[in-house]
Amino acid sequence: MHSSASDPLIGIQVGGLFEIEAPIGRGASSRVYRARHLGLHQRVAIKVLHHEYVGTEGIRARFHREARVASRIAHPAVVSVLMSGELPNDGITRGEAFIVYEYVDGMTLRQILDAEGRLSVGVTIGILVSVGEAVGAAHELGIVHRDIKPENLMVMRTEEGHRQLRVLDFGLARIYDNGESPLTHTGAILGTPSYLAPEGARGQRATPSSDVYSIATVGYECLSGAPPFHEASPIRVLMQQIEREPPALTLASGLPTIPSAVLNVIYANLSKLPEARAANAWLFARDLRRIAAEAGVAFEDFGVSSALWQDSGPKALP
Repeated sequence: MHSSASDPLIGIQVGGLFEIEAPIGRGASSRVYRARHLGLHQRVAIKVLHHEYVGTEGIRARFHREARVASRIAHPAVVSVLMSGELPNDGITRGEAFIVYEYVDGMTLRQILDAEGRLSVGVTIGILVSVGEAVGAAHELGIVHRDIKPENLMVMRTEEGHRQLRVLDFGLARIYDNGESPLTHTGAILGTPSYLAPEGARGQRATPSSDVYSIATVGYECLSGAPPFHEASPIRVLMQQIEREPPALTLASGLPTIPSAVLNVIYANLSKLPEARAANAWLFARDLRRIAAEAGVAFEDFGVSSALWQDSGPKALP
């Protein structure tokens, strides 16, 4: 199949195994395509670096690091990396880096919130527990995601009709407890302002508790319809993350039936002090499970939690 005039990557083969079929998304540094495995006829997603960044070593290195980082995480709610590499420089492609992921056909949490406004307590807890356990698997390996937000959470349906959740996009992830040199430095602000922990807004080093803050922010938005801080100006949002306490969620949402214990978990993990939050995402999920059980709140199971994680957590975490 020949490539399309409007998009030269349509129809090309990648790694001799996949054929690109159609674009499905575009970001600042890359675009994502639906493709099919030539032998198995299964769908995959392929992220390709924009060709203008081929010679930009920092962006290129971060792209390759995304593949390395995401491939280390073995959890059913983290999208699997199948392979990575670089396209040839053959006149159609220009040596662009690529990553092949499992294909997830569903809606992002952003799309769901845009359609529904806000979610029930049970659905919200189910989402937060699933995200917490998945990101906790990354934390066990010393990986901080750094960009947890509704756009990076995908909800899909299985053939049986059950909803499952996937955590996407480890493009800003950082390995924080080994000798790998970070590609960013203290003082760089990375992430999405409305979901960024105060220490991130200051340009300080992200830790697992920084991801916990982002997850709690997602929970706040699911229940209220908006994150705590969402001004038009990103700078104003960053300042609010540093200086202001979140508005009372019950007043923002008009939902007085939210159990106070659930609200307390959300608020505690929106603390300006990292040490006042859960130390990692798995502990956040464990606490939320326990609180929901004690409050008698049934929550939706998004089908990704193993008994190991539910009962005792990963062995490397306290």
